[in-house]
Amino acid sequence: MNGEEIVTRYSDMIYGVAMRYVGNHADAEDVYSETFYRYFLKERSFNEEEHRKAWLLRVAINCAKDLLAKRGYEQEYNDEIYDLSAVEGSPAAQVEDVIAVRDALAKLGAEYREVLALYYFDDMTVSQIAEMLDQPVNTVKSRLLRGREKLKNMLA
Repeated sequence: MNGEEIVTRYSDMIYGVAMRYVGNHADAEDVYSETFYRYFLKERSFNEEEHRKAWLLRVAINCAKDLLAKRGYEQEYNDEIYDLSAVEGSPAAQVEDVIAVRDALAKLGAEYREVLALYYFDDMTVSQIAEMLDQPVNTVKSRLLRGREKLKNMLA
């Protein structure tokens, strides 16, 4: 896979992760650029495409955390983080439900929000998330379970 194909394939995913962490377009673009810069800085080879995806996600998360730490920001989650374009034109009740879920996610602890976002928004498996976060599979499973339960209670 050439460089252009890699950027095309993973562009939306990396930008989405960056937005969820940094909460604004300017910083998300910096994280996006830094992620691909690090990827292309040195030739990398991966046995499987899922390893490339996990590496890019891990680097994007680390870049976002580094940027926030360097600037002294707290992670702030705002309305731009979870794109509502998928529900535009939908009945108002559906849009309100998406907004309620987004707001509840913003209130979750970072450890729950991170695994839920990787699982549901980035379509990663539990084992991929565990490998990427360097956590045991059972830890990821319990965070998903607890995160879902907390969301359910917040939305009840």
